[in-house]
Parts: sequence; structure tokens; C-alpha cells
Amino acid sequence: MRNLKLTLAMVGALALGLIGASFVKPAKKAGSKKFMQLTSIESLVSGGFARSKLIATNSDGSKIETEDLEHFYSLVGLKFENIMKNDVTISHKLEALSADGWELESTNSSFGTREGGGSSGGGNGMIITRYLMSKTGD
Repeated sequence: MRNLKLTLAMVGALALGLIGASFVKPAKKAGSKKFMQLTSIESLVSGGFARSKLIATNSDGSKIETEDLEHFYSLVGLKFENIMKNDVTISHKLEALSADGWELESTNSSFGTREGGGSSGGGNGMIITRYLMSKTGD
């Protein structure tokens, strides 16, 4: 009988512990998570008549910085040098952010053309890539 009481007491204590644990909120991590949006806008307009930029923006909408990027097309066609330069610029920016504690959450790319611009050849659009970065704050 004594063993039965002890066993029931242990089962009851375990059950109360489990029930109580289900109502306990998990402890929050120190600091909150911050987000930053890094956006590359790469122009497909011939001759460099448009602007290509790399823009970093805080989650509150304030701009952190803007860097110029090269245009994909010149008057004579596609410029692979410019594509490589843009790749290096974006890679260096991502490396610098990573060294500062930012982590890449996701990327999203889209291609757009001006209305009536068509999609053949170069010269009528842009490629926009967004890099969502996060960092655990203090």
C-alpha cells in the first residue's frame, strides 16, 4: 500500500509538472531580431541611360546607404564585365554584412519591363533582387 501511495504521488507530481509546463511561455532570447533589406536594381536599358543601384534599407524604412552598380548593356550590347563587377560589389556587401553579424534570410528576384517595352533583346527593363537580412539585436 505504501508503494502504491508513493507511486501515485510521483505520477501526480509528474502530471502537475507537465500541465504547468504547458502554460509556461518560453524565455525570450536576449535582444530582438532586426531586419534589413538589401536591394539591387540592375538596369537593362541600353547605353547606360538608366541607373543601377544597390540600396540598403532598415526595417523602419530609413536608407542606410546606396552604391552605384554597372549597367548590363552598352550601346553595342551586353557587357559581361559589368555583370562581373556587379557580382563582386554585391558579394563584398554581403560579406561585410555577414562579418557584422547579419544573416541572409531569403532572396527574391524579379524582372520587369517598361510598359510597351517588350522583352526581346537588351534595353527595356531591370532586374531587381532583394536580400532579406536579419540580426539578433542587443
